[in-house]
Amino acid sequence: MVTGSQQLVDDFEQLQSSLELYPKINIVKTDGEPPDNYEIEFTLRGYIKDADGTVSIGNTHRVQISLPFGYPHFAPIVKPLTHIFHPDVDPAAIRIADRWQQNPSLADLVLYIGEMICGHTYSLNDPFNQEAADWYQEHLGNLPLDSLSIATIEESSQEIDSLVDDTFASLGLETDDFLEPVKEFSPADVEHIQMLIEHKQLFEATQALTEITEQFQEREVIQENIDKGMKKAEQLFALAEQLEDLGKFDEAVDVVDNLFEVCVDMPGSDSLRSRLQQEFSLALRSPGNSAEEQSEDSLIVSKKDKTKKKSSAKKKQKQVAPAPRPRLKFKPKIPLQIILSATVLLAICIGAISFYFKDQNILSRSQANILKSQLLIDKKQFETAQGTLYEAKKSLSGLTVLRFKKGEMEREIEKLLTSKELDEGLKGHVLYQGKYIPSAMAQSLRELATLTEQAKSLVDQKNPADALTLYRQAFFYAQKNKLSDNVAELEAIIKSLELQQTLTLAEQAELGKNWQGAAETYRKALELSSSLSDPKTATAITSRLTAATFRHELNMSKETFTQEQWQETIVKLEHAQRLIDSNPDVVSVKERRDLHRLLVNARLYGILSSARDAYNQKNWANAITEYRKAVSLLEQERDNFEGHLDESISKIKKTVLMVQIAMTQEKVLLAENQDNLQEALRHSKEIQRRIKNSPFKNDPSVEDVQRRITQQITTKEEQIAHNKKIVWLEEHFEEIFRSNYPTFRGSQLHSPNAALLRKVDDKSIFIITCTEKSQGTSSRLELNYMYDEGTGKWSVYTGE
Repeated sequence: MVTGSQQLVDDFEQLQSSLELYPKINIVKTDGEPPDNYEIEFTLRGYIKDADGTVSIGNTHRVQISLPFGYPHFAPIVKPLTHIFHPDVDPAAIRIADRWQQNPSLADLVLYIGEMICGHTYSLNDPFNQEAADWYQEHLGNLPLDSLSIATIEESSQEIDSLVDDTFASLGLETDDFLEPVKEFSPADVEHIQMLIEHKQLFEATQALTEITEQFQEREVIQENIDKGMKKAEQLFALAEQLEDLGKFDEAVDVVDNLFEVCVDMPGSDSLRSRLQQEFSLALRSPGNSAEEQSEDSLIVSKKDKTKKKSSAKKKQKQVAPAPRPRLKFKPKIPLQIILSATVLLAICIGAISFYFKDQNILSRSQANILKSQLLIDKKQFETAQGTLYEAKKSLSGLTVLRFKKGEMEREIEKLLTSKELDEGLKGHVLYQGKYIPSAMAQSLRELATLTEQAKSLVDQKNPADALTLYRQAFFYAQKNKLSDNVAELEAIIKSLELQQTLTLAEQAELGKNWQGAAETYRKALELSSSLSDPKTATAITSRLTAATFRHELNMSKETFTQEQWQETIVKLEHAQRLIDSNPDVVSVKERRDLHRLLVNARLYGILSSARDAYNQKNWANAITEYRKAVSLLEQERDNFEGHLDESISKIKKTVLMVQIAMTQEKVLLAENQDNLQEALRHSKEIQRRIKNSPFKNDPSVEDVQRRITQQITTKEEQIAHNKKIVWLEEHFEEIFRSNYPTFRGSQLHSPNAALLRKVDDKSIFIITCTEKSQGTSSRLELNYMYDEGTGKWSVYTGE
């Protein structure tokens, strides 16, 4: 893991390496070892505000960059040291926090500040400096004032063989333009948070405060107020849920109303209030027990009522008796036969009444047993219910007077005896969700349902982790109790929840721009989705996986690009390109454009790197071939870069010309070293012709080369002419000496030597010497000889 100190070292080295390509940006001063404080100077045209309030264009700007404790997790603190007039700059700070959150690179941040200064980047909405924003709005046609171009070929007064010191740095392409400027912290942000607190939007205020990384005076007080309100809101939320569980919906609604008096945007509070209001309304419409309990109670009450009515009827029947005979004051004379007949009739009536009450008692007990057996069936006491029904059926055999009611009663008993509920109950089965199953299984299913309902409730409460734990417990319980249908269903739910949880982790990784983590997590999600037989889900995950992998490769390629590892960058970018070729819609148009531009730049810099290496090794042919490849690449990409490549193409073509000149100049130097001035002159004239036929002949640097080449040609031509004169004098020395010294006509002359003494106007004066031998003695002869350039004639120089 990279330590904080190592991070500072790496960032310092990367910043130095990056700024080598940008001569308009310099590190003026650093503090710390390794540096954690920088003073950066930008030699760029940018607006400034003078002391008298006049807005003008300045050419030099300085900023201070301080790396705080916790860097790079906390953004650098950037302050202007000169009067930079820009919408995102005030005297105390430069807005860079959101930019840093998107791209935490110190080197890129310095380039970004340079783009701000010269007017490439600015924010007109919510600016730091409203006056500057208004100025920029009025002068949009003048922006940008300058550009951050990569270093061009240096002009120098060195010899022609070192004219192109570093052609690699001659391109003015910008590569780190993938991110757009975003908003930074300002006092207005604090006012916004305080406004949210006043409106009881505590959750949103918490998020807004979290996004501000800088410390400010009111931060602790604001944080304390938010925490106090959120704590009370959480307590009220928990109390409302407890009252809901107890069925006290009206009290729970009051608590939620109190919650909204504290915090109006508590997560889940809206859905809680809506749910409580619905439950309270239902409770008002159906007070008391649940529907099932009411049904059961009404059934019992109904049966009790029936029993009560029958008992009442029985009592009434018992109360029926013959009316008492009135007392007679006079005893009539009645025949004995009549008295006996009346006695018999009375006995018959009394017997009939006795049988009636007996039968009525049998019927009442039978009806009571029928009701009792129904209750026993409801209580799942099936064997006792069956016995009770048989007892009721058996008692009906004792009916005499009311025997006509036996059939109806027996049919009622038989209906219960042959009912499916009793039959299945005697087999140990109970009705569960419309089906008769073994009671043990029904009990297991009820316990399983309890677990799954709890798990489902946790899912509804957005607590998938705990819900997953309960579903797994339910899954193992179902396996243990051989509930095969439920095992398959629970397995599908678990996989679905695992997939959902994995997708959530992947999305969190995406939000944190951890593309590698997101890609790995989406890959796991894809494996989970394969068992769900949902092609749409798998397709969606594949798209997200492709996008995350693409962004990871793109980020990695940016790192290798910054490290000038061109080939590795190209490999990563080409892999990213293949990822989206088959599914281009998974990423934005801007990301595809960024990829293409970065790939073009990587290929370009790779080619230029090879060209530079070839140039440093003086392998001119390979250098020219590579530079021409670069030109071809840029010409193919003109449309994709919207005409911004014309200057770069021109610079590389000029570089090709300069390398060709260097290659020919090497031949010039080689010929000069071999004293072959004619060959050197020929190559120099070749350079002269090449420049004359070049579209860059009017370029100041090329004109300078042309002047020096012309001067060299003139010098060489003079030297060749001079050498010809020396050769002529040495070849004709005897003729010259003998004609001018007649006394030496018989002497031997040898070892001639000629040299230029001086030039006077268009006359060249030479000295000629030779050795004269005569009569065994030697002497040295000397003569001054002159050549007149105007007449082209030789003569003895007399000093006049």
